[in-house]
Amino acid sequence: MTAAAQIAAWLAASSQNDRSPKGDLILRGPFGELVTVGLDDVPPEAPAGCLPLFTLAPGYVPTWAAPEGQQRLSDRAQHVAWLAGAGRPEFPAVAVLRVATGATMRQACTAAGIDPDGDIVGIPAAAF
Repeated sequence: MTAAAQIAAWLAASSQNDRSPKGDLILRGPFGELVTVGLDDVPPEAPAGCLPLFTLAPGYVPTWAAPEGQQRLSDRAQHVAWLAGAGRPEFPAVAVLRVATGATMRQACTAAGIDPDGDIVGIPAAAF
């Protein structure tokens, strides 16, 4: 399974609705969404509250669904960055890039000293 596919599976599991101890429905909405971008493309801006995870892997088109119960954008961004380096079995070891507004993935890789040919995930710097 590719790193992007592992992240997609983790996102799907982390975005499931749940039940409270009293049985009430807890709406979660998407924790984040994978967004395919080219190495030399400026990633799109996400609507408020949405956490895009930029990947070079093809085929990931965001729906930009409202993150109902996932309100703290900075907490979600930091959690993804932590998971990427924590060696957790449910999340692949990827380099997390903070992508400045208007910067390409290649520029973010250069700024961070990261090889763009490795497994990378970009997160908008503003999300932190």
